[in-house]
Amino acid sequence: MKQDIWSYFNQITEPLLMQSYLTLFFVSFILCVVIILSSGYGFSRRGVFDEVAIQSAHSGFVPRVGGLAIYISILVLIPLLSFGFIPLSVVFNLNAAQITWLILSAIPVFSIGLAEDIGYAMSSKARLIASAVSSLVVILLFKMWLTRLGVPGIDMLLNFAPFAILFTVFATVGVVNAFNLIDGLNGLSSYITISVALSLSISAFNSGNTQIAIFLVLIISSVLGFMILNFPMGKIFLGDGGAYALGHLLVWSAIILFDNSKELSPFAILLIFFWPVADTGLAIWRRWKLGNPTDRPDRLHFHQLAMRFLEIRFFGRDRREITNPIATLILVPLISVPQILGVLFWNNFVATVWCTAGVGLLFVVTYFIGINTAKTSRATNR
Repeated sequence: MKQDIWSYFNQITEPLLMQSYLTLFFVSFILCVVIILSSGYGFSRRGVFDEVAIQSAHSGFVPRVGGLAIYISILVLIPLLSFGFIPLSVVFNLNAAQITWLILSAIPVFSIGLAEDIGYAMSSKARLIASAVSSLVVILLFKMWLTRLGVPGIDMLLNFAPFAILFTVFATVGVVNAFNLIDGLNGLSSYITISVALSLSISAFNSGNTQIAIFLVLIISSVLGFMILNFPMGKIFLGDGGAYALGHLLVWSAIILFDNSKELSPFAILLIFFWPVADTGLAIWRRWKLGNPTDRPDRLHFHQLAMRFLEIRFFGRDRREITNPIATLILVPLISVPQILGVLFWNNFVATVWCTAGVGLLFVVTYFIGINTAKTSRATNR
């Protein structure tokens, strides 16, 4: 395993790739700075609503269009790949057309999210439709969808193309929206995006897919340009557009990788995406049990629970600039453990099934222990 990791880092740190990483990093960073400096002129339309939103984890106005900077920087990949001064597609034998179309396929869902970010209300139905349209674009262009999950009954149904396509759209739309739901603390969505992308990249390298491995590290470079302004101080937020676009690119990178590798376990992919999927699944169950619409925001996500616990037990409610980033740091090990297991057992179906069951149980138990602890602490401090 050590040799595999060493070979992987030797591959992704080639000089031409390092130039590309720096280019995307600085494009993203500079655009984020421009957005922050100009936020009072063009991005403050929904600032008042954000500050009083039930799921808000900050105080004061902060532009939430960091996804615009990230997506524009990712679009810079197109000229870099095709005819730029860094000929990635030639040197590393990358399929520039496939990567270009994958990036462009995110436009429908990114546009809906961006409209919401700048203050134009978008219904849940419109968001779901946009997510589905982006996924259908990939399916039509690449003629690719999920055909196996390693579960006998479902695999039999996936042999029927119409069902497989609908299932793929349903799954990808779910993951895309899950990435939006985890965008609640400084650095949280950025870290999850980077850790998912890195885990998928290593798995892609292990299965011989250099193209996906490199593409995902290029995405990481763009996100890092945003993250250093988002964590810990929260000068800019990712927003719905960024969350949707990144979720779309990551989940379809995983499907492309999975389609091209018969060794890769589907449960290894699930472990890599575990945190956003588990948090969203728990949110749907929680809202259903309370009789609330599944799209109604609340303050009971795992990350919100962690921040509220810190506020009640240690810092007080007026120290959110401290509790917000600390809560992210507390969650990092919980997010990373399933991903590490997914990478370690990337081609071991049985091991990844057991790992998924184990981390799933740990997630649920930890969440409810946290709920009870928060309630006890709150009652004690009254």
